[in-house]
Amino acid sequence: MAQEIAYLSELAKLVQETASIRKELESIRVEANKVQSAPKSTPAPVETKPTPAPAPTSVPHVAASTKPAAVAPKTVVAPTPTPTPAPAVESKPVDTRTTQEKLNTISSVKQVVTTPAGFRVTGSPAPTPTPTPAPAKTSTTPVSFNSPAKPAPSTAKDGVSPQIKTIVDAVKAKSKVDKTMDPTKLENYLSESDFLVVFDCSLAEFQKLPKWKQDSKKKETGIY
Repeated sequence: MAQEIAYLSELAKLVQETASIRKELESIRVEANKVQSAPKSTPAPVETKPTPAPAPTSVPHVAASTKPAAVAPKTVVAPTPTPTPAPAVESKPVDTRTTQEKLNTISSVKQVVTTPAGFRVTGSPAPTPTPTPAPAKTSTTPVSFNSPAKPAPSTAKDGVSPQIKTIVDAVKAKSKVDKTMDPTKLENYLSESDFLVVFDCSLAEFQKLPKWKQDSKKKETGIY
């Protein structure tokens, strides 16, 4: 902050010095114009002496009329103009700097004033604030302890062995060719050994299971 204030004060001094130099140049220009426009003193005209009139020539007397003698013209002397004194020039402190130094000072001030960056601040830059990550929102699902848990539906063919998959694919392919087969009861068209491999029980035992249990086993093996 102290460096900024010192820099601004130095800039203000330079601006004031530039303004004073401009005022001095303007006053010098005005004084030069006044000196050039001042009237020049004109020399007094040379006084001319009147020329004596020639002696009148005797004219023979004429009884009828007489002519008066010619009157000599009077010489008018022009008044001498009074010279106007030049206005007194105010004494100002003489600037001992050379013209080149003054021009350098003015150009340096113009460069500082017209600098796009304004003023330079030397110091460490302000730290950039690091955004604080928002806490992750976790939603909890309430668990009901009153209703009994229902069996989740099993996805077809999840964890099915290759042997079971081969048997199921074969009976499905057969049902596409033989249109008399019921596609919802494909387990009835398995042999006893294939049925035991697929469902891990006999057909009689399978039929004794509840409906949702049968559908669950069929979905597990993919035979639906």
